[in-house]
Amino acid sequence: MSRRPKRSASWTRVLTIAAPLAAVVALVAGAPAVLAALGRPSGQGVASGYDRLVDAIAQRQWLSVRYDAHGEPRIALRDGPVGDDRRLRAFVNESYLRNDLQDPAVWRLSDDGQWVEGIDPYAHQIDRPFSGGGAWNGPILFRAGPSPGPRLQPLGEPLPPPIVLEPRGAPAAACDILMPTRRASAPGPRRALSICLKDGDAPPHAVGSVILIGDQAVVRVQTPSILEIRVGGRDARPRADGEVTLTPLPRGETLTLRTGQSVLRLRLDGGPTDIAHGEPSGARAYFPALQPLAQPVERAMAGRPPKPLRLSLDARLQQEAQDALSAGVATVRASPSPDAKPDPGDAFKAAVTVMDTTSGQVLAVASWPLIENDLAPAQRRMRRGQNLIDQNHNFERLPVGSMAKGPFSLAILDADPGLATLKIQGGATGRVRTVLGMDLGKGGFDNHGLGMTDFPTFLEHSNNRYALALMMLAYRDPAAPSAPARAQPPPVEAWSLEGRSRTDTPPLPVFGEATAPGPFGWVLRPPPGRGPAWTDRLARLFDLDAGQGGGCHYDVGVWRGLAGATPPCASPLAGAAPEREHLGFDAVASFRNDYLMAVLGGSRSTWSAIKMAEVYSRIVTGRQVRARLTPAADPPAADLPMRSPGVRATVLDGLSRVVKSGTAAWLGREFAGMGYGPDVALFGKTGTMKVAGEAPSEPGAILLRQLARSDCGLRWDAAAGVLKFGFVAPRDRAEAARQILGLKETRCRVRVASRRDLADQAAAEMQRYACGYRNCQPGDFEPEPDGRVVTLPLRPVEPPLLDGHAIAVVAVRQEGGRPVRGLTIVVNLQDKRQAETPALAVAAAILRSPAAHAWIAGGGT
Repeated sequence: MSRRPKRSASWTRVLTIAAPLAAVVALVAGAPAVLAALGRPSGQGVASGYDRLVDAIAQRQWLSVRYDAHGEPRIALRDGPVGDDRRLRAFVNESYLRNDLQDPAVWRLSDDGQWVEGIDPYAHQIDRPFSGGGAWNGPILFRAGPSPGPRLQPLGEPLPPPIVLEPRGAPAAACDILMPTRRASAPGPRRALSICLKDGDAPPHAVGSVILIGDQAVVRVQTPSILEIRVGGRDARPRADGEVTLTPLPRGETLTLRTGQSVLRLRLDGGPTDIAHGEPSGARAYFPALQPLAQPVERAMAGRPPKPLRLSLDARLQQEAQDALSAGVATVRASPSPDAKPDPGDAFKAAVTVMDTTSGQVLAVASWPLIENDLAPAQRRMRRGQNLIDQNHNFERLPVGSMAKGPFSLAILDADPGLATLKIQGGATGRVRTVLGMDLGKGGFDNHGLGMTDFPTFLEHSNNRYALALMMLAYRDPAAPSAPARAQPPPVEAWSLEGRSRTDTPPLPVFGEATAPGPFGWVLRPPPGRGPAWTDRLARLFDLDAGQGGGCHYDVGVWRGLAGATPPCASPLAGAAPEREHLGFDAVASFRNDYLMAVLGGSRSTWSAIKMAEVYSRIVTGRQVRARLTPAADPPAADLPMRSPGVRATVLDGLSRVVKSGTAAWLGREFAGMGYGPDVALFGKTGTMKVAGEAPSEPGAILLRQLARSDCGLRWDAAAGVLKFGFVAPRDRAEAARQILGLKETRCRVRVASRRDLADQAAAEMQRYACGYRNCQPGDFEPEPDGRVVTLPLRPVEPPLLDGHAIAVVAVRQEGGRPVRGLTIVVNLQDKRQAETPALAVAAAILRSPAAHAWIAGGGT
């Protein structure tokens, strides 16, 4: 055999292995041009060529997702010919992919978590030499104005009030902080706090203090003692008598005092600060909750000079909102959970937006949870739990409940002013199924009972029955000829419209309806693409998408003026822009699910907190206020393009009643004692909503599926109709658990030894698949011909329904009947458990703050 064919074969192998790497180089080299075409700066530090190639690998489903016993995803090359391909292995070993496969946090998974969609495009933020640019490292500042002073926040649930530190505050008292009783309090601002220890029957004696030197907090310890004093992980005690230690206490760091079993932790918050800045080490430091906002800004500014960048956020209001939200969340978590779910320590989404009512400038975007310690232990092991702290929840669409009634009502009355005269019986408290003679389907709707109800009273008490009737009648065409009256089935309900008493069922809609209700109520059959006429008014009044959506999924217009005109959809700023609403009213198939539920805050009616603040600012001012995160002022806002401007007064009447005698009356009473003048009016709308919580993880089911995939000997015993490990079918759950504990780790690569609780749960899962009689076959899966079981179906787990609580409140100062200065506050807590009105308490704390008083009075900048 000649050598030439061998040499040719050798070159073929080299080229075969090198081809994927050559493709990587080509994609990376061409990345700047591709990014420029997409409107994205080429120097923002994103490994675009690598991302595109890895996305292509994911889209071909060459990557698999498996879950460990804790439910954490594990990404790997798919088994079989794909995973064994030497070319793909070469690419893995020569690229980021080798390490990325070990880090599930950098991958984008499908909604069901069963397959990989691609990699996070910002997983590798590097300063690429081939890109010609570098990461932006300038400071991001709050708007001009005073910063919040430092505060020492004792940690615990419920969250105790913070201790304000001020250079001009009072001197230290005898014992501001006393251990081991864990007392930490001060009636007013202090420039120093004493730390005392009570040892036995001896009187308390001072061992140290927290002092303010300029704007820097310092822990001073003047004597060694049994009281352990730590700043972060550092022991701050002196080593010998006569020594004094001075240890800086940085913002965000924790001071820990410990003696025996008694522990007190205090965190330093506030102080002169900015949103983001670069540290000498090269790392970036962020204000709490604002890292998800700042990072997209840094990506958008990549390649530009590191000049200071100022946003519209107000430092004092941001801190007040964050403190109020943390206190509100602590109240919720301290309240009992109905039906023992969710777990008392479970975190949930919570957001607060504070907006200038007349200009639309966003002044605060507080979010919770903030850090991993805010999560329950089980949530810390899950990627979904990490997502809770990786996002600022003001930018995502969330259920809002009856807060949607405000904008929907104004749009409906603007399209059909005659509906402002509607009066119906509010119905009883409980579940409502029939409205105006129409059966709306089994299950019904929750309702707060009222007598004869008009429009302002409906908003005041958030009556769901009236809201449903309003939505039903909004389908009518007021200019069309009257249709023949249709009698109601008994019991007959009286109602009135435009001063005329009626007992008929309104014709719905004008272009046809089903002849009889289905299991979920009446099913409409409108022409394709057609919906009720009033939704056009909703879109025009509030600049939102009332249909199924299209174009930009994020409102990047909030960043107009940051670097010129409004950024494009593909800008990195989309990562810090509110999700756009897609209400889907152009595709109404089910009258109940797709249409009626929207006014109650269900179905597709989810809104970002920023958008909801903009909406209520427009309702109160009557102007086209637009949300923005940049401080530059827009031209004066034009009036809302209303066909019937007079109906806005009717809506405002209802919103003012909400805080006087309606669902937010407590907030109105609190507001009356906050010291605002008579020229400051208050409007509001509350919302309660059902929110799907986290589906509980089932470690036993996860382990059993792992054992099946790893070929650990799981088999189907047809004679006994049960799953088994080994040769003998288990007779009960205890025997199945013993079989699992007896598995050899060297064979199945899944560690189960000594995990008795987990083995018992997996054994219970094995029993669930048992048929219960001889020679039966499982209905959930198909065993291999030899009886082996290598795949088990993923059993759906119903998530618990949580009761959320929300409010939109506007406090506005008026001159001559025109709004001149105000604050719009939107609070959205996606769980309230059995706390009464936690969102109202958060809004009240913000309105009570000196920062809110200064802003409404005109002292803010």
